[in-house]
Amino acid sequence: MFNVRSFIGLQNVISRFSTTQRHLKFIYPHFSTVQPESEYNISNEDITRLKRKFASPRNIISNFYNQVERTQNIKTGCHFGFNKNKKHQWNCKLSVQWPSPIVFSSVAATKAKAGELVSLNAIQWLQDMEKLDHSGKPLIVSNKQRIDVATSPIASIDLSEQHVKLISSLVQKYNQEIKPLINKRKPTLIEDDQTNEDELNFKLPTFSHFDYTNRNEYLYKKTTQTLSEVVQLPIDNYELDVLEMIENNRVTIIKGEPGCGKSTRVPNFIMKKWSKEGKGSECNIYVTQPRRISAITLANRIAEERLEELGNVVGYQVRLKQILPRKPGSIVFASSGILLQKLQADPGLKEFSHVIIDEAHEQDINTEILLMLTKNALQLNDKLKLIIMSATLNAEHFQNYYGHSASTIEIPGFTHPVKTQFLTKQLAREWGIYDTTVEENGKPYWNPQLAANVIKWIHNNKSPGAILCFVSGWQDIIDVNKLLQKRPHNFDIMFAHSKLTPEKQIEIMRPASDGRRKVVLATNIAETSITINDVVYVIDTGMQNISSWNAEKGIKLLDRCWVSQANAKQRRGRAGRTRPGECYHLYSLDHFNSFSEYPTPEIQLTPLEHIIITLKIHSQDKAKVVLSKLLNSPSVETIDIAVSELQLLGALDKEEKLTALGKRIAAFPFDPCLSKALVHSVFLKCLDPTLTIITYLSSNVNIFREITPADSRHIKKEYSTCSDHLAVAKLFSEWNRTQNRYNNNSNTSLSNNNLILINKLKNLFTQHLYNSMLIEDKDINNLNLNSEKPLDQLIPAALISGFGNLVFRRTFMRRNGHLDYSFINDAGIKVIHHSESVNYNKDKENELLTYFREGRSLDHDVVMLNKSTYVPPTLAVLFFNGQASFKHDGHNNCLIYIQNGKRVNISCSKGDWETLLSLRNVIRSFIDFLMETYGHYETNDHTYDDIMDFRDSMCSVLCKLVEK
Repeated sequence: MFNVRSFIGLQNVISRFSTTQRHLKFIYPHFSTVQPESEYNISNEDITRLKRKFASPRNIISNFYNQVERTQNIKTGCHFGFNKNKKHQWNCKLSVQWPSPIVFSSVAATKAKAGELVSLNAIQWLQDMEKLDHSGKPLIVSNKQRIDVATSPIASIDLSEQHVKLISSLVQKYNQEIKPLINKRKPTLIEDDQTNEDELNFKLPTFSHFDYTNRNEYLYKKTTQTLSEVVQLPIDNYELDVLEMIENNRVTIIKGEPGCGKSTRVPNFIMKKWSKEGKGSECNIYVTQPRRISAITLANRIAEERLEELGNVVGYQVRLKQILPRKPGSIVFASSGILLQKLQADPGLKEFSHVIIDEAHEQDINTEILLMLTKNALQLNDKLKLIIMSATLNAEHFQNYYGHSASTIEIPGFTHPVKTQFLTKQLAREWGIYDTTVEENGKPYWNPQLAANVIKWIHNNKSPGAILCFVSGWQDIIDVNKLLQKRPHNFDIMFAHSKLTPEKQIEIMRPASDGRRKVVLATNIAETSITINDVVYVIDTGMQNISSWNAEKGIKLLDRCWVSQANAKQRRGRAGRTRPGECYHLYSLDHFNSFSEYPTPEIQLTPLEHIIITLKIHSQDKAKVVLSKLLNSPSVETIDIAVSELQLLGALDKEEKLTALGKRIAAFPFDPCLSKALVHSVFLKCLDPTLTIITYLSSNVNIFREITPADSRHIKKEYSTCSDHLAVAKLFSEWNRTQNRYNNNSNTSLSNNNLILINKLKNLFTQHLYNSMLIEDKDINNLNLNSEKPLDQLIPAALISGFGNLVFRRTFMRRNGHLDYSFINDAGIKVIHHSESVNYNKDKENELLTYFREGRSLDHDVVMLNKSTYVPPTLAVLFFNGQASFKHDGHNNCLIYIQNGKRVNISCSKGDWETLLSLRNVIRSFIDFLMETYGHYETNDHTYDDIMDFRDSMCSVLCKLVEK
């Protein structure tokens, strides 16, 4: 936590010193906005202690400020001044401008003594400001990137007389009319007896005895018609062993090598056994996959092997797309997140006989939570069987987690021979590459030319067959694609990435056109559970993008990292699934041997706030207790930081119980910060554009086609000059009104498919708003969200209330005397705006900006923002999370501290501060009340009308406060 003792009054420091040494003073210069409340003197004891520790205090001060000027490009204004008084004593004054303007003075018999005393005083002050450590070494970063949080004001507020009257009238109305109304009688609440009607929740309808009998007969006949016609796989030899283990154990762990057939065969083994016993209608199997494309392709393949249409026995269920069985006796493949939704409504999973968690080795967050919650489901449902499957899992790790109730079986795999080659200088020369650098500063070095040349070399030198090339992310896919497109080629190039729609992803299964070679550029989405039948050649760059979360700095770090050995083996195995293949690892064998054996669990690399809120639905225990039950527990420090953030956000109380806000957002499928912003937008009458913004941020898709960042910036600026978020909302709104105009227009710079995806997700998220009783109709088409024009001016208020992130402009003096500007966040880290942002190169225009976790660390000491929104200082003061306080100088100036672990200073008059504070308290109190009661009122309750009228008045006043 940032130490707030220093600068304003230095009250905590003052209390530590006696007033016996009157010869040493601590003085603010007249350019400071703050004056000390009393003399500041160092005691004899403190002087002796500091002298004993620092032999040359003046040298320490001089060296410190020289280093600050050299490394930070800051004019510190450090100056020692000496003169003799009438008593022939030496006066010494030390004045500095950084980290805040201050003057120290002392009186002593000699010049050296006076300089020593004033330097000791400055050392103590710098230590309390956390600029010097206890040994006198500077606490600054030498790479010029970290800049101290501004202690001087970075923005100012000057309320007009009209604004003061508007606020005073609103506050008076609240205190005299609304507050007594709230306190006098609680509104009539409607009991929340709704169940989650999310269309994705698959639940078998009620059937008659006749239905079950007919279904059992049908399923029995299918056992004699289908499975004998499919290709034999290694796991077929273990069918009886697998079924016996499932029958005799609550938990079965299947470690099946790649190609053994576990994903397709095990569900069918179980269904066939139950069908032969005449009880197939009682067998309902739910299989989770970490990726949507895996669920869809596996369901299609099993239905094909059973000679059935999808929707009979076999179905799938992923976000925005599903084909579900409508009769008892079913096998449903689903993405992991869907089963998490089901567990909220049915913790015992009573509608299923078997749950299979496939690809458990990937250790993604959803799978991690599923393992814990299904372990609980076994205690609630004694008929449930749980099967954990993976190709490369650490079976002993899982065995220990489930204890004596689990048993493990290993299945050998079958893959066709795969010729494997690692990168050598000789191979690189064959491929036309002479720079074989693959690592720089301990991290993978991305060379798209290497991957493109290998693809071309295979095409020119090898027999027919599709090429699957693994890269780390979307930008890498674009890099390689551009190089392949430079000259006329004979490729059918396809992409596999999580940001693509299921319809686009499934295209990788299509064969190439006649006479052309198919090339699939993919991330690790294609590592497991997807068999692309015509793949013969695999190119493995060995790289992947890993998102991690620096909770202390509040930065999302996206780093290119080496894969684990398990990942590399999975990639290699894609070449031998249907025929002999070849794999080219674009790194040396020595590099492979240095890789970790297994990937790092995702839960140890990601923010925990959403996970904690999700788990609160299932348990009210403290976060540390719940998370300790996971297979791979995150660190205690990370848990503590996440809990503190949720408490600051207002989603958890001091006892870690869900608050009214927490209960509203618990079922939302995205980060609690986004959820809070969305809820507040309901109260601030800007729901529709904010819902678009939140959908856009959570979906992680690009609304533009392949255009340059500068082009996308220019397009967005036509809709908003200071907010990327509002620009996207307006772009989407215009597209939505004129969809037909864009449908067949290939020249448009907008991505029609991604805008359609955002529209579908927006409809889906409307369901969550409905379940949280924030809107009256779950069909967005029936909602009159635009019954009046949304208050776009209040979007920054909704966003800052949720995001809780501020970056602000800092003015500093360069050595040449010129003023310059830069942005830093409230942790003191320099911020760079990406060239696609409308706020790019606008350092002189906006004082305050807010952003979601869009920061990407380049070297862990610079944050890059792709999307940001200007926040008027008034709205920052009124809606920023945490405490707001001020310190005035006894005249008519004050500094407002918005404290959120760190601090941001905004100046205004004492009167304006008191006016804003009264409005801030009213807004917080009123929104807290709405959070508890909104949507629970009887429609004919007059109290509701009065409260909504006040809400309208409050929003109107806020809009006028930010009018230009």
